[in-house]
Amino acid sequence: MQNLLLTGRIPSKRALATITKLRGMRLERRWPFLIKSEGEALNLGFEDLLEFQYARSQHFLFISVGAFDGLSNDPISRFVQNHRCHGILLEPQVSAFEQLCGSYAAFSNFKLLNMAIDEVSGSRDIFYIPRGIDGLPDWTEQLASFSVDHVLKHEEIVEGLSAHIQSQTVETISFGDLLKTFKISKIDVLQIDAEGMDAQLLEWFPFEQVKPSILHFETAHMTSADHLEVRDRLESYGYFVREADSALDDMAVII
Repeated sequence: MQNLLLTGRIPSKRALATITKLRGMRLERRWPFLIKSEGEALNLGFEDLLEFQYARSQHFLFISVGAFDGLSNDPISRFVQNHRCHGILLEPQVSAFEQLCGSYAAFSNFKLLNMAIDEVSGSRDIFYIPRGIDGLPDWTEQLASFSVDHVLKHEEIVEGLSAHIQSQTVETISFGDLLKTFKISKIDVLQIDAEGMDAQLLEWFPFEQVKPSILHFETAHMTSADHLEVRDRLESYGYFVREADSALDDMAVII
């Protein structure tokens, strides 16, 4: 609560409710008002955490890795476009990046980078499905990955997908260089959608240097062992980790 007072912002009702939930309580209309609760009864969603963090942050900064077009399956776009935020969005695919620029054309407080996150800065090939191919679902455009095997495995769902896989060399930047370039010492939200590389990116992130207050990342392509290892690592850094709004994603917060 002290952090909320220091920001000078009036917390939304949703932010206040989230504070109680993160402390294992829930609000009731009748006495005693605060009731101890656990697990799913807390009913925490990702937007709850965003409201909570926005209320306790004076200068809200987010980083979105794999932003695609800024709209499709994006769990953070609506929130950041409706609040006073600063952000850095990275998308390596040229066509998707052009769409991303259009989606955020009205926002001068966001930095858009046509780049991918990698262990080191430089360049690397990504594998992807071009847009507008007859007979392929629109969502196949979002399959860009460093791993061709990740793209190939979707042929179980979309027959003939492998015939359309292309590659391109993209510019990469490490998390360390990203933080240094933009002089970042505090991150409110780190959003990752890296098509099968989420566990790897979380391993590359320098948590000893900066701990994002909130994390949101995809777990759909993690093995059970990788998923457990990611959760254990994040909890060792002090994060409270749980399933996000979708069973395919996790979110984590430092209280």
